[in-house]
Amino acid sequence: MNQPSRRGILAGALAAGLAPGRSMAASWTPDSLHAVAAAKGLAYGSAVNITPLRRDPVYGAAIARECGIVVAENEMKFVHAWPREAAPAFAGGDETAEFARVNGQRLRGHALIWHEAIPDWARAQITRRSAEGLMRRWIGLIAGRHRGRIEAWDVVNEICGPNEGRPDGLRASPWLDALGSGYVDLAFAILEEVDPGAAGVWNENDLELQADWIDARRRMVLRSLEAMLRRGVPIRRLGLQGHIYSTHPLDAKKLRDFLREVAGLGLAIEITEFDVDDRAYPADLKARDAAVSDFARRFLDVVLDEPAVINLLTWDITDANTWLNTNPQRRRRDGLPHRALPLDAASRRTPLWSAMHRAFSDAPAHRAARARLRGG
Repeated sequence: MNQPSRRGILAGALAAGLAPGRSMAASWTPDSLHAVAAAKGLAYGSAVNITPLRRDPVYGAAIARECGIVVAENEMKFVHAWPREAAPAFAGGDETAEFARVNGQRLRGHALIWHEAIPDWARAQITRRSAEGLMRRWIGLIAGRHRGRIEAWDVVNEICGPNEGRPDGLRASPWLDALGSGYVDLAFAILEEVDPGAAGVWNENDLELQADWIDARRRMVLRSLEAMLRRGVPIRRLGLQGHIYSTHPLDAKKLRDFLREVAGLGLAIEITEFDVDDRAYPADLKARDAAVSDFARRFLDVVLDEPAVINLLTWDITDANTWLNTNPQRRRRDGLPHRALPLDAASRRTPLWSAMHRAFSDAPAHRAARARLRGG
């Protein structure tokens, strides 16, 4: 059966006379990952790469079919949305937001304040004198543009760095150099002013698996969250990126305990960038798919058991677009592409898709708790 093109979907919305803020009927199919997740009060979704979204109708149709929530992979980051001071570039973010609206999907925002993805013109203004003003301009610009349409913003991204020796455990950043540790609180406060309906999220990597250095990161995050809540910082969610890699083991008890401690603070939890790095698995496709599926299922069984977990997004949906194949530290030594995501390079469902579907189906239903946390 022919899949509708992205232009066709958008044209249909306009022909139906939809107002700019009104969503069309949900696009996901009854057998999709989101449909089975939604039965448990969860949402499944994906990061959206704007290039294939514009060029490949099959890609857009796959995300429409499987997902109930989406996030722009790059187009709402500082360097992409405001590359030159005199010329913001909103097209990609606007297209992603419109795609979500047309398909009846929720929308996440990624990422307001990060030590990377800062345009050169802005980096020159991150000084003690002008950094706060720049932060207010930037968050006001991008969060203001999408006010009322974003469920949650990654306000700060990858700020954990206990190995860098600071008492507060923060990672080195131009924002930290200019404003001190208060830059984190400031970013959340600005978002609250600009779009109080969007949940503020701290999005962090390397909190899921087992290693001494990961234990230290978990301790830093818990200590920092407790302090932020005591100070009245308007943080409502913690995002675990969920990049799990085959080179490290999963300690189910430690992960479960960490999730419960975060939930005990009254915060919702999102898995924001899930994929599986399969470097340690064999080249044989059947054996590799089995190992990826087993690892993912063990991880998901822990995560989805926690009532505070409300969303799970993969970092793209198809292996054709995974960052793991281009990152020098993540590439497989044999040169084979990773089997990291629920759809293969041709957008066909993989054994990982099946493992995820079963994990959602078997997860306990915490609909009331999740609805309460999603509503803030």
